[in-house]
Amino acid sequence: MKVCVIQPYYSANFSEIDKCFSALLSHLDKCDDSLDVIVIPEYSDVLAVTPDEQSFVNAIEKYSPILDKKVRETAIRCKATIFANYGYKTENGYRNTTHVIDKNGETVGRYFKMHPAPSEIKNDGIDTEYSNYPQDIYTVTVDGVKYAFRTCYDFYFYEDIIEIARQKPDVIIGCSYQRTDTHSALEILNKFLCYNANAYLIRASISLGKDSLVCGSSMVVAPDGEILLNMKNDVGLAVIDVDVGKKYYKSSGFGGKLKSHPEYVDEGRKK
Repeated sequence: MKVCVIQPYYSANFSEIDKCFSALLSHLDKCDDSLDVIVIPEYSDVLAVTPDEQSFVNAIEKYSPILDKKVRETAIRCKATIFANYGYKTENGYRNTTHVIDKNGETVGRYFKMHPAPSEIKNDGIDTEYSNYPQDIYTVTVDGVKYAFRTCYDFYFYEDIIEIARQKPDVIIGCSYQRTDTHSALEILNKFLCYNANAYLIRASISLGKDSLVCGSSMVVAPDGEILLNMKNDVGLAVIDVDVGKKYYKSSGFGGKLKSHPEYVDEGRKK
């Protein structure tokens, strides 16, 4: 599987939001039909710091329809599956949503962020009502590959990893900001996730600039925790071939049979 991760520039200056969004569209234009999967970040319709909550919602209203059209066109042109996070309109506002668009430009899945961040919950224009009720781990299978999802704040809820592992996904899609975490912290979080779920991670985030010590680090991580790609603060596209059928198996205890790490742990779990 040839994977493309797109990491756009995110500005601290709201006046540059048009420029940042246009640049993202240009990055999508550079994708071609050699790609199988394309991933873009969380809230790719809000690529600058907004001065207030209403400005955030206004950005979603302005840019999400444009982005929705663009990713569908790109999926058809590239014959690729695209995972794109942008607002999804509900009766309660806009929901933080990772849209799964297949090579025909059709929606074949939608992942609603399982754990909306406090900033989203207090924004009246963002729909977080659904998160007040129990949610199962969401997966979708496209072209024989099973995907699970994490979005930004979701990465910090370690209790979910057990349930993700039990779904046996091939790939976890992570659309994120995570603007307060260092590059090294992001590596730790992502390696931990992949090793404990025995799955690949394809994570797309935003760059805060070449000198930033936080955020960025769009990456691809293998089930054994090996980081196969890390964009750090780079802006643009990164492409890598990944064998998603290759999992990691180890001895289930000294001299034991080969098993995945989550299978080994579940074997002796008491609760």
